[in-house]
Amino acid sequence: MYKYLFLGVIIFLLDRITKLAALAYCSSAAYVVNSYLSFDVVFNRGVSWGMFHSSTDSIFIIVSLLIVAITVFLCWHAYHNWRAGNSIIGHACIITGSVCNLIDRAMYGGVIDFIILSYKTFSWPVFNMADAAIVIGVFMLILFDEK
Repeated sequence: MYKYLFLGVIIFLLDRITKLAALAYCSSAAYVVNSYLSFDVVFNRGVSWGMFHSSTDSIFIIVSLLIVAITVFLCWHAYHNWRAGNSIIGHACIITGSVCNLIDRAMYGGVIDFIILSYKTFSWPVFNMADAAIVIGVFMLILFDEK
């Protein structure tokens, strides 16, 4: 269990530190590293890629409560998988990423997204380290057949 907690703490600290740095250094203007990578703070009140984004508080609260419910269910599922002796590394990545983004929702009224990857005319949706952990966790669940 300690390795999963350690992984969660590393993801949590990496996410919090990078978001605080983004707020401190990139909130007034975008910071361009090169043509592929830049940083610009946006507050996402929806879910992935801004889906279900709404400026109304009622929609924001409903979406946030659904995310809490899904996170709680995933915690329950991960616990039962762990008790059965299965790896839950993917679960730990997803749960930690979700908790980090839920903290943003509570503290800032939206998730702090700031990393922009692009190539020529293509631009990946703005994301953060918690989002990256969630995506990695989902891929681990798919690729390594974590239950």
